[in-house]
Amino acid sequence: MKYFTVDLYEYFGVTKPEGGVGALTCYVKENSREISPERYSPAMLVIPGGGYSMVSDREGEPVATAFLSKGFSCFVLNYSVAPIRFPYQLVEGVMAMNYIRLNSKELFVDENSVCAVGFSAGGHLCSTLATIPDCAEVSKVFESKVNARPNAVILSYPVITSSAKGHASSFFNLCGDHNVDLQKALDITKLVDENSAPAFIWATYEDGIVPVKNSLLVADAYDRAGVKFSLHIWGKGAHGLSVADKTVYGDATGGYEIIENASKSVKLWVDLAVEWLEELDISVKS
Repeated sequence: MKYFTVDLYEYFGVTKPEGGVGALTCYVKENSREISPERYSPAMLVIPGGGYSMVSDREGEPVATAFLSKGFSCFVLNYSVAPIRFPYQLVEGVMAMNYIRLNSKELFVDENSVCAVGFSAGGHLCSTLATIPDCAEVSKVFESKVNARPNAVILSYPVITSSAKGHASSFFNLCGDHNVDLQKALDITKLVDENSAPAFIWATYEDGIVPVKNSLLVADAYDRAGVKFSLHIWGKGAHGLSVADKTVYGDATGGYEIIENASKSVKLWVDLAVEWLEELDISVKS
């Protein structure tokens, strides 16, 4: 496996906003003559959450290693957060998709099997990547050289709506407290259409941070648009479960209790998502 980090702004020659990040950590599977010298892997762009105020470590490398074990090359996006506002977060997602697809041959990645998984506010960013990667606000900063829409997305306890059932602080951090019009415009339920990337959606009923209603609303939006989706709601589990095992929580944080109090099968979301992606013909190609 190759492991390296790319400064997306530097790579594409785009001016970085003051205090911005836009870094892509790459976990790339290498081919072996002994196994298959011409194998092309699906790719997974991992977008952690953090309320657009930080980027969570729990939803970065542990997720990448989980999907690496399923045959994916993985790319973790460390994106800019408040006080940097929209569209820079989406710009960085679009640049990440450009990096993966433009370098697909060198990375031994199938350019038609590039997916994204987002968590919480990262789920919102993932949803905008699935719906409006070519919006005018992004194009003013970065002109995409490829179709930057993922082939499919996984939305994990995602922030979706700017309505009363949403997560207000994520929208405040992304848009600014007083930019109500932009907050409404970035409500994902208003952006999903027939061109949106198919979505695997999962959450827990007990989530006390991002109400489960967000997942139900985006599933309904997908249904109305006639786009493929899969929806899974578990009964028990706090916000921020990530891959729901001891790689994301330790004794020092009291995290073992968080895992133990979640539905026992919630950690199967990775396997279920991979199964669903295979139904879309997203898998290792030789």
